[in-house]
Amino acid sequence: MTNYTSDDPTCTGHVYTAGMGFVDPGGGEVHTLFNRGTVPAETIAVQLLPKDAPRKIDLPAPGNCPF
Repeated sequence: MTNYTSDDPTCTGHVYTAGMGFVDPGGGEVHTLFNRGTVPAETIAVQLLPKDAPRKIDLPAPGNCPF
């Protein structure tokens, strides 16, 4: 999986391979995950949220990536 974040002006993305993981601390950063590989990929997300908080916040594309 490749993780593209709104705080990267070059839209380079960070590649995660099988067995790797990452922590998204939340906040104002927007991110998008893409499977740029040739085999199916699976992600598992665990979210710790305050009671009744929304699971995600939809925001417009940040404009730093061409997709």
